[in-house]
Amino acid sequence: MTATLMDGRALSRQLLDATAERAAAFQLAHGRRPCLATVLVGDDPASHTYVRMKVNRCAEVGIESRRVDLPASTATEELVGLLRDLSA
Repeated sequence: MTATLMDGRALSRQLLDATAERAAAFQLAHGRRPCLATVLVGDDPASHTYVRMKVNRCAEVGIESRRVDLPASTATEELVGLLRDLSA
């Protein structure tokens, strides 16, 4: 089997462009932008970095983003309720 060299930057750009087109089509069809909600429980620096990257990408392609930060002491029931509310 022969290896195929992939251009990561070009592939990333294609995926982001396609996502922006799909987000625009969604907005035309539904009258609102698609939305990505992120929920962070606790204060893990790596998780904050990951979510910040997601928020930036959403802005780049026309997707709304909602970020909810919860303390590490958050009860499971509270978290599940929040996730249900966000899903609705």
